[in-house]
Amino acid sequence: PGRRVPQRAAGRPRALVGNLSVVDELAAHLAVDRGHASPLWTTLFGTDDAARVADRLLAHLGGEVGPARSVSFARSGVGVVAGFDLEDDRRVVLKVHRWKVTVDRLVAVQEAQVAMADAGIPAPRPIGRATSWGSGVATSEEFRSGDSADGHDPAVRRSVADGLEALVRAGRHLDPVPDVGPAALDTDHDDLWPEPHDLRFDFDATAEGAEWIDELAIGAVEVLAAHPQPPMVAHLDWRVENLGFRGDQIVAIYDWDSLALTSEAVAVGHASASFSTDWARAGFDGLPSVQEMQAFVTDYEERRGRSFDATARAVVEAANLRLCAHGARCQHSDVVLVPELAADPDSGWLGLLRLRAPAGLW
Repeated sequence: PGRRVPQRAAGRPRALVGNLSVVDELAAHLAVDRGHASPLWTTLFGTDDAARVADRLLAHLGGEVGPARSVSFARSGVGVVAGFDLEDDRRVVLKVHRWKVTVDRLVAVQEAQVAMADAGIPAPRPIGRATSWGSGVATSEEFRSGDSADGHDPAVRRSVADGLEALVRAGRHLDPVPDVGPAALDTDHDDLWPEPHDLRFDFDATAEGAEWIDELAIGAVEVLAAHPQPPMVAHLDWRVENLGFRGDQIVAIYDWDSLALTSEAVAVGHASASFSTDWARAGFDGLPSVQEMQAFVTDYEERRGRSFDATARAVVEAANLRLCAHGARCQHSDVVLVPELAADPDSGWLGLLRLRAPAGLW
């Protein structure tokens, strides 16, 4: 309500327009994110006009999957993702990926999705094969519906921990193991921070004042390097926003390009730092407390049937600290460059890191 629907560009070919109501519906969804998404759209599609982006998405969808009848959702972040009801009654999701992607890696991710679905994990099955498209890579998959959930609810927290353990267990038995690539934060000391996942972050330009964050991250990296763990396929953005629920039970898993070859301990450490977050609904209020992080690891161990040994616990804690430091580094970048998007430096990731760093998890 109150949002202006983007107008059609004059002279656009009719072949690209298709069902005009769907074009405008998708453009209206996309326009909500126009402010922060313009650099991403320009990188992926060569335009920051929501109507033209909508045209291109629908043309690709129609050519690769089928024509759309209506739009379920659309949003822009690391990439652009949209859900559609097709004219043949299928429900599908189209995603255009920008960061840390190649066709080969996303084909491997699709292979893992199929294997996980065959093993009973609530993974959406891919539709077709990942394809290069402009400066990105496009994938399509079936849409699995699910409700949102409060990650601070202990019953939801336990379900999220249980779901991760089930996925890790399934990933351990994949044969052959799809080459989905390493974790984004698996870097050496010469490259402490990888390319930021969002184009608005600039770590080089905001290094001043972030030295304390970098020091904590370096300490975490040293622990991780000293204690390598057996790799397997795991999901490294395991949080309520990327999960669909029925009650407090997981019925759908999203964001499959977050799969990586990593260890169980690293996967648990990452998840413990962010499992409760839902940026769209709760913002920084969704971040877990240190006590909730500890409880998540305990829940996971209970589902696993045994505790981590001392070495694996050190890796869990280091991975948790590494992700908290990365979140704080992103927030620090916002504080300097786009303060209107940043939480108060005493809250959010920065506040959590200050509380978490001296305490650790155990």
